[in-house]
Amino acid sequence: MGWKLATPLIGLSLLMAVPAVFGTVTWWSFYSVGYRVLSVVICLILTAQLAVAVSIGVRPNRDVPWTRVVLVILGILLTCGLARIRHEL
Repeated sequence: MGWKLATPLIGLSLLMAVPAVFGTVTWWSFYSVGYRVLSVVICLILTAQLAVAVSIGVRPNRDVPWTRVVLVILGILLTCGLARIRHEL
């Protein structure tokens, strides 16, 4: 049950984390300090989100680990909100 639930969450986390890290590294010198700080925070949140998604599959459990699933969803929402704020800078 763990990997069936973790696989789409890992995929979604990777779809968000890889471009965020790549963009932060690639365009680091083009933006202001505030933009850079928010980019690093977004990358850290997405990395933590990926770790939580992997932990769903690694730790076998018969029940759905709702706490970790909610943490992944909150990570998605938080990074989207921070990206919106970063866009305004």
